Amino acid sequence: MTRASNPGSALSLSWCLVVLLMMGARFAHAQLPAPREAAGAVNFDLRAQPLHDALAEFARLTGHSVLVSSSLTAGRDASSVQGRLAPREALRQLLTGSGLVARYVGEQSFTLVPEFEAEANGPAAPRDEAPAGSDEAAAELRAYAAPLQSSITRVLCIAQPDAFGRYRLGVQLWIDDDGTVRDIRVLEGSGQRERDARVLRSLRDLVVDAPPPTLQQPITILLTPRTDPARDCRPHRSRAG
Repeated sequence: MTRASNPGSALSLSWCLVVLLMMGARFAHAQLPAPREAAGAVNFDLRAQPLHDALAEFARLTGHSVLVSSSLTAGRDASSVQGRLAPREALRQLLTGSGLVARYVGEQSFTLVPEFEAEANGPAAPRDEAPAGSDEAAAELRAYAAPLQSSITRVLCIAQPDAFGRYRLGVQLWIDDDGTVRDIRVLEGSGQRERDARVLRSLRDLVVDAPPPTLQQPITILLTPRTDPARDCRPHRSRAG
């Protein structure tokens, strides 16, 4: 498993459970805010090196976080990046020739996917050329995120009354049309295998509303530390009791 993020990244994600919906490329601009590239240019001096090392250095310089399986980056090299560049342009150059492309799931969070997979989904439409209905699709997906987050919080509060909200863990879920979890895998471990396994067991039993047809799966879920886990869990524990 590869985790590339700056040392304070767990604190920079609003101290909350974040549901990151992996939308199709044609809806990405409708879901995410316009990147603040011009205001966020960074001086890069990255040599060509193993991709894992380059991602760690990129994250240190930019504060961006990447959730990606080490099996995907293994054996791949990054291209050199020189000059003062916007982070996303620098990342594009870094990945040139690697066979991977970035798929942003938040303003400063991304995963990597093989180029052929990205091409199969089609190119992203420019912000001012979003396809008809994309605003409605984005709203539908955001509406789905709220009950999904609530359901995940409920099952984990019940399963881990003393641990919920005190660690960082990234997983991907595949949800069937009947709302059951078909598959799940860890993207970023919490550092404790036993705890990660317990989270997976809990989420496998999750039953939620059927995902909207505009949702491209898998769904990436990033669990981060909460400011007051006991308060977040209180209503769910009372119902369980």
